[in-house]
Amino acid sequence: MPVTDFTGSVALVTGAAGGIGLGIAEALLAEGARVALADIDTVELGRTVDDLKARGHAVLGVELDVTDRAAWAAAVDLVRETWGELRVLVNNAGVSTLGMPFETIEPTLWDKVVDINLTGVYNGIHASLASLLADGGGHIVNTASVGGLLGIPALGPYVATKFAVVGLSEALRAELSDQGVGVSVLCPASVRSRLWRTSRPVRGLPDVDTPPADASGQSGREGGMDPAEVGRRVVDGVRRNDLYILTHPEIRSWLVRRHDGLVAALDHAGEYVD
Repeated sequence: MPVTDFTGSVALVTGAAGGIGLGIAEALLAEGARVALADIDTVELGRTVDDLKARGHAVLGVELDVTDRAAWAAAVDLVRETWGELRVLVNNAGVSTLGMPFETIEPTLWDKVVDINLTGVYNGIHASLASLLADGGGHIVNTASVGGLLGIPALGPYVATKFAVVGLSEALRAELSDQGVGVSVLCPASVRSRLWRTSRPVRGLPDVDTPPADASGQSGREGGMDPAEVGRRVVDGVRRNDLYILTHPEIRSWLVRRHDGLVAALDHAGEYVD
């Protein structure tokens, strides 16, 4: 059955040590859910879990590299052994290639981004779907981006993977809707997050304490949406069983232009839409 009441429900959220993942986890906790927070950054994850436990929340910390299928299987088993079920899966972990022209993208970096942003989502669904079905259905949220709806320059690998996550989510939605599993795809624009920092090791860059001067909202600029607000909007979207969770109304005109361009292209194909 779809999830409309989160009280006592069990959720697994990846990339949850900070940023959007933590915002979603905290929103679920505020609704009474029990949440397993998964992240590859064990130090930050430990701090986050300790803080949430101190505040009285039912949480579990899970070390997880989303590219590791054996680790995914172990994570799902741990959640079910601890709490007996799994009802909500949030595939949020990801990395960015913000500011990198395509000619600078080496094959090794391309492969890493695809492995994390796209195959990591597949791995999560593959590891969790049987449990969701066995536990009476539930909901899957896949984090994409406005970059999964619109081409953005100097962000090619990220955009490619996020477009793929949108398509995968649409296909899963159609496939699983009659099996009691809802699917949503989150497409935020500018958000204050850790993505600028957590992406640096993947890109072969040294760690730094502050965002670069040209960082966009997705990489940490203060002008972005608070992750807590993103989390609340995700919870509302899951409750409504929305396919698309769009957090930033200001992208409306961009989406309309893209839609109009697609429809207009049919004229050149000799096909017409009423």
